[in-house]
Parts: sequence; C-alpha cells; structure tokens
Amino acid sequence: MNLPSIKEIITQARDAFQRFPITLSWAVLGSLFGLYIIEYKPTSLFEEHGGTVLTLIMGIGWLLGTQFFVEQTANPKKWKWLKIAVLLLLFLYYYHLPEFIEFDINPKYFIRFFLYLLAGHLFVLFAPFAFTWNSPAYWNYLKNIVLSIVRSLFFSGILFLGLVLAMTAVKFLFEFDIDAKRYGQLFIICLGIVNSWIFMADFPKDIMKHTQVKYAKALEVLVSSILIPLALLYMLILYAYSIKIIVAWELPKGWVSYLVTALAFLGFLIQVLINPVQKTLKSWSINYFYPLFYLLLGPLLILLFVAISRRIADYGITENRYFVFALALWILGNTLYLLLSKKKSLRILPISLFLIAMVVSFGPWGAFTVSKTSQANQFEKVYTHIKKNNGQASGSEYEQLRSILIYLNERDAIPLLNEVTGIAIDNAFKDSTETTTRFGYLPTERILDTLNIRLDPDTIDTFGNANNYFSYYDPNEKVHSYPISEYDYFATLTHYMNEKNQSNIGPFTATFDTANTEMIISRADQKVVLTVPLKERFKRLASYNDYNAVLDQDLVFKAQNDSITAELIFTELGFNLKKDSVQINNVKAFLFLKQY
Repeated sequence: MNLPSIKEIITQARDAFQRFPITLSWAVLGSLFGLYIIEYKPTSLFEEHGGTVLTLIMGIGWLLGTQFFVEQTANPKKWKWLKIAVLLLLFLYYYHLPEFIEFDINPKYFIRFFLYLLAGHLFVLFAPFAFTWNSPAYWNYLKNIVLSIVRSLFFSGILFLGLVLAMTAVKFLFEFDIDAKRYGQLFIICLGIVNSWIFMADFPKDIMKHTQVKYAKALEVLVSSILIPLALLYMLILYAYSIKIIVAWELPKGWVSYLVTALAFLGFLIQVLINPVQKTLKSWSINYFYPLFYLLLGPLLILLFVAISRRIADYGITENRYFVFALALWILGNTLYLLLSKKKSLRILPISLFLIAMVVSFGPWGAFTVSKTSQANQFEKVYTHIKKNNGQASGSEYEQLRSILIYLNERDAIPLLNEVTGIAIDNAFKDSTETTTRFGYLPTERILDTLNIRLDPDTIDTFGNANNYFSYYDPNEKVHSYPISEYDYFATLTHYMNEKNQSNIGPFTATFDTANTEMIISRADQKVVLTVPLKERFKRLASYNDYNAVLDQDLVFKAQNDSITAELIFTELGFNLKKDSVQINNVKAFLFLKQY
C-alpha cells in the first residue's frame, strides 16, 4: 500500500475545506477558542463561557447536515441561504442562554442543548435523503458515516497518543519543562481540527450514485451471531417478567420502560444493518428477523405504556417521563410503519426522532411547560390529601412534596405553588442577605413546617435514610435557667453510642437503656426505682421537618411514682429511627430528682 504524499494530503485537506468551508471554519474557531480557555481561563470555563462552549459543540452537526442536504439538491447554489439561516439560528440559540452561574442554572437549558445536539446529529443521518429516496444509497451513506467516524477517530487518536509520548520523552530525557496544559491543548487540536478534517476529507461525494451494496462477512456474523441473539435474550427476559407480574397480578416496575426502549432501539439498529440483504443472505435469523421481532415486540409495548403510565399517575410528569412517553409513542409508530408499510423507508426512523426532539423542546406542549404544570398539580393533590389528614404526612408523601419543591425551584417555577399554599414561597424564604435563595437552595423542611405539615413517625423510614436521623443541639444551653426549688438533686447526663455512661445523682444512678429506649434510675443496690420511657416521644420529635423548630416543651420528659419524681431536659440529642426501633447516638441532658 502506497502512503499518501505530502502533496496529496494537502490536496485532500484543501478539497475538504472547499467542500465544507463553514463547517471546518466552525471547528477550527471552536478549537482555537478551546486552546484560549485552557491557556488563560481553565477554571472558569462554564462560569464565563458556558453558552459559547455549548453553541460551538452543537453547531458542528447542524452545519455538516446542512452541507449534505444542500449538496444533494438539484441546484445547490439556490440553497446557500440555508447555511446562513443555520448560522443565524445558532447565534440566536447562543443569545437565548442565560449567564452560567455555578450551581444555579435552570436544567432546561442543558436538556434543550442535548435535544438540539441530538437533533443535529439525526439531521446528518437523513439530510441528503430528506426529499429523495434510494434504499441502497441510503444504506451506503450510513455505512460511510460510521466508517468515516471510526477512521477519523483512529487516525487522530493515534496522532494524539504519538505526540503525547514524544512530549513525555522530551520532558524526561532532556529535562524539558512542559506545562500540563499543553496536553489538553493537544487533545483539542487532534479532536477538534484533525479529527474533523479527516472525517470531511474522507467522506465520499455523489452520495446518490453509491448504490452497490457490499456486505462484509464480519458484519453478517456480528448481526446473526451477536446482535440478534442478544435481542432474543432481552425479549425472553421481558416476557418472563411479564408472565411474573400477570401471575402476581401487580403493576410493572417503572424502570422496565427503559429495558423495552433499549430493546426497541436494538431492533431498529438490526433492521438498518440487515435491510439491503435480509432476503438474499442464507441466514435464518436474518431472513425472519422481520416481521417476527416486531410482532413479538407488540405485547412488550403494552408493558412499556403501562409502566410509564403508572409512574406518571403516581408522581406526575417530569422531563424524563415526558421523554420516555414520547419515545414509547415513537417506537409504537415506527413498529406499525415497518409492519404495515410497503415502502419501509428507513429514513423515517431518524426523521421522526428528529421531529420529536425539536417539537418537545419548546411551547406549551413541550417537555418543560408540561412537566412544571404537572408537578404543580401533583403538589396540590398530595398537599390537599395531607390537609384532610390534619396535616400529617406519610414518609412517601412528605418526600414527594420535598422533591416537587426542589424540582420547581431548580426550574424557577416555585410561584406556581403560591395559590395552592397561600404564601409567596419564593419571597418568604429568600436569604435575608441575598436577592435570591443562595445557589438555588430552598429550605424545604422550613417550608413544610410553615405549611403545618408533620411526618407520621410510623412511616418515617419508608422513603430512604435522609430523614431517619434526628439531631438537635441547643446553642443557648449555657444561658438557660431552670427552677430547682422543687427538687433535691441535679446532675448533667451524657451518653454516647456503644459506651455505658452512668451518672450519679445523690444516692441514685441514672443510666440510658438503649435496647429499650428508656432511662433507668436505680439505687446503689441496683434496684430500679423509676423508668422514664423515651421511644414514643423520640418518634414524635422525628416528625419535625426542621429540627431547629423543635419546641422547648418537646425536649422535657417527666415521670414519677410514689417514691420519686424525675424531670429530664435534653440540650443535645441524636438518634436514628428505623421502623419501630430507636438507636440513641448521643445525649446531653439535665436531670432533676425529688425523693419522697
């Protein structure tokens, strides 16, 4: 094999630039900007230049797809305006982005970025065939995209590793100081410039003329011996799970929707790979993949819709559930199309997904508006139910309200709850020294306390470990005063987990019995004279959402019998609540005794 000469490399590079001038200029300018950031502002990438970075990354796919589209039109010169239009749209996208402030950016901007990034890459997958269809040419086009990506990444990767090794050798052999930033800049050059240039220089022209299909034996083995058996395995697992839930008469778990979606994507990928040779190859699995796969996929789509509908019914719509539901509709639509259509144009797969990615990114029907409205309605539903239960919330209800508050706060949509709660939450709980809540933090426990919502202690352990730990500390302990005239003895008690802490108080000994969650007062002969139960009061303390709101009287425990009266006042308290048991971690308290 003859290696290309320097002249040939320069010629190919020049031809690539003449064919893709805007796309390559965008890649080069983006790479130079990356070099600048690494050199001068490596720690403030997103704080100062987040919008620029996102726009530069997103633009490559859109500009490349636009060039492929224009090339295949009857008169490419008449479509040059489309390239300018795409550039203007990219700049409009940049100007619609807010300032990127650390920890305080609405996630919709990142989600919308990924939607547009996905749409741009999908556009590349069908751009030359948007208005013209040729099945063999389309298959070759997709194959060339994959091969060009692999080759460009391989060559640029080899170049990067080789130069890194060379720089390392120079550094250690000649004791030459090389700044670590140079490696990052080298990576940007290889990925942003070299990789992009190789891809565009390597991609064939006259896409519609490549109609001869050459199906590699390795690809046949990959599909028939690996991909199709994997699809059947996943299908077998899902059918077994379906039988299980039917026998148990229970609803499917929410995450099964991801498995069905992944199976459908795998099936569509296999369909694309075998499309031109499905009826000509001597392989039973390939020959009968269609329509058997799609017929067997049908019942699993019912499982998919039931799973996602259950999650939506229980917890409302979020962007994630919105997208899963949209994908479920996309899978159903394409399955019916492939089963019923005689044409079976595979471009419908990327085109339909492209349209979904664009449509769901904006408007009152879009993922962001629908999700915020749904979560506000879900909050009202749960909040109303809790109010009917005298303000007592189960662990799952309480956690759901907290999650909704956090969700809406991150999306600057807390005012949607003002009418339901009767208070202006976003204004009532601002940091007094800041114009907004600090870093987007919202004191959810304080808000729920203000709304007079209390946890049901019997269900506090049903929603994870976050609120199972109670911790109270009294910063004013030293300035408290307590009446002592009614008592004969006083002592300060301390207790720490895994330690046997006993405190003497007059002729008595006070001990915390952690097994039964009580304090025992006994005489010197170890005879118990009084037991102070603590468990039920501790469970009530755990129902406070904001532990700083604990009332003083809730920390005072009294017990008495015919021979003695005890008053126990906690100033520090920490314990874990787990189902019906309480594990005391640390205690500091005052104990007053009166003997009769």
